[in-house]
Amino acid sequence: MRNTPTIRDVARRAGVSVATASNVVNGRRPVGEASRKAVLSAIADLGYRLNSLASALRGRRSGLIGILVPDVANVFFASLVHLIEIEAAQSNCELVLVTSGEDVGVERRRLEALVDRRIDGLLAVPARDNSLGVLRLGAVPLNLPPTVLIDRGFGAVGFDSVGADCAAAGYAATRHLISLGHRDIAVLTHSDELSNIRARVAGYRRALAESDLAERERICVGGHTIEGLRGAIEQELYRADRPTAIFALTNVSALAAIKAVRACGLDIPGDISVAGFDDFDWMSALRPYLTTVAQPVEEFASRAWRLLMQRVAGETIAGERAIELPCSLKIRESTGPIRSRLRAVARA
Repeated sequence: MRNTPTIRDVARRAGVSVATASNVVNGRRPVGEASRKAVLSAIADLGYRLNSLASALRGRRSGLIGILVPDVANVFFASLVHLIEIEAAQSNCELVLVTSGEDVGVERRRLEALVDRRIDGLLAVPARDNSLGVLRLGAVPLNLPPTVLIDRGFGAVGFDSVGADCAAAGYAATRHLISLGHRDIAVLTHSDELSNIRARVAGYRRALAESDLAERERICVGGHTIEGLRGAIEQELYRADRPTAIFALTNVSALAAIKAVRACGLDIPGDISVAGFDDFDWMSALRPYLTTVAQPVEEFASRAWRLLMQRVAGETIAGERAIELPCSLKIRESTGPIRSRLRAVARA
């Protein structure tokens, strides 16, 4: 009967040390790309599988990593989860996914369930910037494992975090619209309570102020549904002094803005320019292709995963890490020069 392959067999087959093979399997330390590929190839050839139960009993680890996101129907969060799954597969970890529905009460119940399953670590996009801090330090504290916040709660005390430079991104997108002659630029967002959204708005305001347009600020908050967001921006489009450009601060807001503009019978970008946030396939599949701010989602996943694995392995890292990553502005067809005269919009 063929013996079950061990980590030593894997190391021997890959031509690396046992420590290197173990690091690839457990994701505890960075490994060179050539060595990592050799180890993964050896694992596939030998049919090696980590005995997660035995490993947990020896090291008090379950091999489970929790993921918390607000909504997997949102393409941004779905993409993030998919990329984290790839990282986990390379580290031989299993993932347990829960969603909060943007509700802090639901979030607590879901996190309690994860903790009960003895997860080794947690990657979280919290419902509120401070919601996990409240859980950890509240009247009935929840003993969270090593945790890395992604996208929201950047720089929160007591947590490592990975996020985007949203202020610079908001500034760049608004400067682009101003350079095309737009002076009445409406912002559409689902919330004004999250730090990443406030940073995008701060960048927008900075660009307006530099062009002496601060008094023309327009911020529309429409909630988490497409119809709510659409209704909020349509109110602006029906005004006699309607905006000539919309800067939508999330991918859902961008979709709502496009639906609102078309419902009003306006042309993009002829009558109104639209710029979005996040960059996904649909934005360059339908004409006009959408000008948008692309967040480094792949780097979010990889940097957050590596940081979490360091924490799970007990490596010494001075203080909390806050990793801020740059975005890039993708200029496409949905933004163009302002027209000299505005076409009025009639209510149906």
